[in-house]
Amino acid sequence: MTIVVESVAWGIYGVVVAMLFLFSVLFTRYFQAKYDSEFFATFITILALGLVFSTLALLPVDIFLVSATVDPTMGIKKEWATPETINRMTKVTSIVYYAFYGTITMFSFFLIPFAYFFYEEYDEDQSLKDRIMGALKYTSFFVIISVLLSIFGLFLKPTARPPKIDLDWFKKLLTEDYGGKTISFLLACLILFGMLVFIGYTAPGLSLLPMDLMKGRRRLEDESEDVENRLIAAKERQRAIKAKYANRSLPVKEQRELDELEDEERLLSRRLRTIQQYRSSLFQKLFYIVRPFEFILGAILLCVTLVIAVSIFMTIVDKIAYAVCGSQCGYVISHPNMFNPINFIFVKLSKIFPLDYLFMVGLIIYFFLATMSGIIHVGIRFLWITLFRIRKGATAPQALLVTAVLLTLSLLALNYTVTTIVAPSYAHFGSQVYCNQTNTLGQRDCTQSKEWIVPCDIYGPTDICTPTVSSTLIDKIIVNTPFFGIFFYCSQWVFLIVFILGFLYSIFRKPRNSVQTDLQELVDDEEEQSLLSPSRRQDERYHTT
Repeated sequence: MTIVVESVAWGIYGVVVAMLFLFSVLFTRYFQAKYDSEFFATFITILALGLVFSTLALLPVDIFLVSATVDPTMGIKKEWATPETINRMTKVTSIVYYAFYGTITMFSFFLIPFAYFFYEEYDEDQSLKDRIMGALKYTSFFVIISVLLSIFGLFLKPTARPPKIDLDWFKKLLTEDYGGKTISFLLACLILFGMLVFIGYTAPGLSLLPMDLMKGRRRLEDESEDVENRLIAAKERQRAIKAKYANRSLPVKEQRELDELEDEERLLSRRLRTIQQYRSSLFQKLFYIVRPFEFILGAILLCVTLVIAVSIFMTIVDKIAYAVCGSQCGYVISHPNMFNPINFIFVKLSKIFPLDYLFMVGLIIYFFLATMSGIIHVGIRFLWITLFRIRKGATAPQALLVTAVLLTLSLLALNYTVTTIVAPSYAHFGSQVYCNQTNTLGQRDCTQSKEWIVPCDIYGPTDICTPTVSSTLIDKIIVNTPFFGIFFYCSQWVFLIVFILGFLYSIFRKPRNSVQTDLQELVDDEEEQSLLSPSRRQDERYHTT
């Protein structure tokens, strides 16, 4: 029986992973620049995104395997679910988890930085060996950081003595080891940085994405009128400058302004022709047909966003009121006491595999798209300075690699959020239940008293209630290092505050103005093509994918 259960779980997981890697390929190809792309940077971006997707998609498999060990009608372990079998299953899952986490660490601290600097080191007169050595020189900085963090994590001792709690689950958590301390500490550091991305991009993106779908774009008539007015104003300003200096040479300031106005006129004329062609296109007619469905999809996603926000709020309030040991162990709760809609949906769907799997994958992709929406709107910034812009068919390889890092970190933070905040009960024990009554022989027996069959929580018997490997990994981090637990918990409050601000902004924000966006894209495209040397273009014929 155990072979059947594992075959079904891992078989479906393999299919989903293949689909997620395909999604990563399509996503990367959609955004990569048409005139300036490189195979190695594109390949690393695809692998990084597919890898983190695969890691998150492992959670439903983890939950299914532990849930399948319990008979829901009796509240006891199934006959085939012996301690040896369960230990082997969790061991295999933990090995896969740590293989993924270790690979993500390698990508974050070595491969992605190397790909970034390898592209930056391009020069017509430079050999491949020189490019590699130059990239390795700069990448060594990130490698040194990872080594220092690894050493620190290896010798790290708990910041405080563990609280004395008479719970078998807690004792087992402190004694079991599903992997090395080094990878756990590196993972905690990556989640910490991921929380910053989660707050800065995912929080506003959760409201910007559905609101953009609901509001749509400005009408072509309005865009055309706007462009025509700006075109007339540019021509009139040019005429005024030329008339003012008709019989004398232009000063430097006016000459610069005149050049800018001529460029603006040329680009606006090009944009106006595009709008006129677009008006009569088949795509525009299809857009009017699809527009109602776009609005409905946006409304559905907005409802999902609000449900997610409510679930997060309920859980973080719940953690304050009912935490087992407060900040000493990262605000771990025994069982959600307040109604959590997302957790409720997961628990119900987990009884019919793979519905919970599909829901989890959908939730992951939605958070991913929300983060991407935030990155597109906000841009890749350092303080107030915009470093890169993410645009369809015009994203530089460096921007793709930085975006891959941001998305990887945000999805790792999502792993913590889903496990402990969004769906804590589901992520810890799935649909496992246990019989909370014993007969005269001291055996658990709920044959005649089904009401004594209750959901598993950390107070449940450890011989029946098996926690998922994912929750164990996260809980070990926040219990053994309370600093991370406190930081992660407080981050959820900041996340909600930023979400509310982003939600208010998205409500009062005007519909997307495709005129300004496309005008800037025209400028950027022309700059890219003019700066791209002939030899570089020739090189791209062999490196573009």
